[in-house]
Amino acid sequence: MPSLSSFSTATAFAVVLLCTNATVVLAADVLVTPPLFDLEVAPRDVITKEVMLTNTTDHKLDVFATVNEIAVDEGGSIKEFVSPVMTDQTVTVTSWIEVTRGVIELEPHGTTTIPVTLRVHQNAAPRTYHAFIGFVSTSNRPEAEAKALQGGESGVVLKAVLQEKKNELLRIASFAVDRFVLSEQNRRVTVEVQNSGDDTSVVQGEVIFYNSRGEEVGSAKVNDEGRSLAPKETAQYTVTIPFYDKLGRFKANVKLEYGEEKKTLLFDTTQFFMIPLMVLIALAVSIGLVSLVVTYLLRRMFYVELHDEDEASQLPLYVRTDREHETKDHDIHISKTE
Repeated sequence: MPSLSSFSTATAFAVVLLCTNATVVLAADVLVTPPLFDLEVAPRDVITKEVMLTNTTDHKLDVFATVNEIAVDEGGSIKEFVSPVMTDQTVTVTSWIEVTRGVIELEPHGTTTIPVTLRVHQNAAPRTYHAFIGFVSTSNRPEAEAKALQGGESGVVLKAVLQEKKNELLRIASFAVDRFVLSEQNRRVTVEVQNSGDDTSVVQGEVIFYNSRGEEVGSAKVNDEGRSLAPKETAQYTVTIPFYDKLGRFKANVKLEYGEEKKTLLFDTTQFFMIPLMVLIALAVSIGLVSLVVTYLLRRMFYVELHDEDEASQLPLYVRTDREHETKDHDIHISKTE
């Protein structure tokens, strides 16, 4: 977004300009304020500023606005006026400036406000542009333009700085940790970052660890040494889980940022289970012991049942033969077969 530079910068530029043309400005019929517009712009920006004109004489003035590109030396003063030509509009600041071309009538000691609009070309080249918007008291436009080219007329200097846009675009390609963290050897968290932009960039941040209750239990820095990432390069950053004796489910959040002027955030998350090796061994031993006890009890139970069945099959069957009773129709007669 466009923004005005500091007041001191504008004042210094204006003082140099006024000192360069001190004699003429003091004798000028038209007083122009402010003397400088110092802007930071971007392609497609539309910026409108107001210029106040004051008639310092006792008679009516006809004023014409002129626009000229100017060359400025290292001290900030105007070296020369450049004749307006229709060239490449991507680098011609005068083609971006809109100001009235009609006559501006100023009553004696009267004031008026004139809008000046800057429409930056969508393909404007990055650089610093300078233009002079003059307000010349004369009878016609051609004469006003000729006077403006000679210098010494009242006006406002426009400085527009268009910075080169950096294409920084990074993304997290992967964020991984073993599903089950069992020992020192797999306490590693890997963050893979890919630079998809056109500029070298540095990404930094941290991995924050939380337990199952959402409480932070530790953190680890990512790329703390500030290693840069070249365009189209992919890099892996490895951090160590800062605890090893905890048991349970944990969540890891990675938060990274990059960009020199405006920081851009990258974020990802993953989950894992932490089972210390000693706990795992104790658990395995416990399971083994329980299995042995259960096996023993089952074997003992089956042995008792089988033993009971064998004893029952060996019981003798006694049949009495000396019992006498009245024969009935439903009796079953068992005869001994020789």
